[in-house]
Amino acid sequence: MNREEADQALQLIRRVVAQARDDTALQNWGVIWMVHALTNGGGFLGTHLLLQQGHRSPGPFVLLWSVVVPLNLLSILWLQRREAAGVRSFIERQVWSIWTTCMGGMVLVALINWMLGLDLLFMPPVACVLIAMAFSVMGAIMGRAWYLASAVFALAALGIARVPDQGFALLAGLWGVTQLLGGVMLYQARRRRLAEGGAQPRLV
Repeated sequence: MNREEADQALQLIRRVVAQARDDTALQNWGVIWMVHALTNGGGFLGTHLLLQQGHRSPGPFVLLWSVVVPLNLLSILWLQRREAAGVRSFIERQVWSIWTTCMGGMVLVALINWMLGLDLLFMPPVACVLIAMAFSVMGAIMGRAWYLASAVFALAALGIARVPDQGFALLAGLWGVTQLLGGVMLYQARRRRLAEGGAQPRLV
């Protein structure tokens, strides 16, 4: 084997090891996603109930989500600390970037909805579009299975636009089911890896 062939072999090994580490890191998000299916789904359902009670000022909604968001962050920090140490992998950085951007976009859409003084809520269907885009990016980076979730939310955006008064209730159910199923899928992948003799991961 000459030097060029050795370099190519080394690069291939590095890519395989990096991908295995990234797959492991992504699988560690399974339990986190299952927890967030409940917290975020509950947040959207709580938003729906507040709207049904006639609340339109930002205060009650800010109070609700000021509980949900810290719960999400604390669950990530606690569960990730149990599973890994060291710096984040490429995949973990993508997960953080994708969903932080998506959540930020939804906050801006909600703020714009309120600033325009529109009683008709366009936030839930637009949130579905943003979530569909986030899942599509995950599909491009992490595997084609995530494109299915993207398609589901894209279709849901059209359906929710037909019943805007029930938008947050429908979003709560859809988000809860989708994120729960995604979490179960990641968790099962992790269990299969460990059953096959995969070492407990530590990201370094």
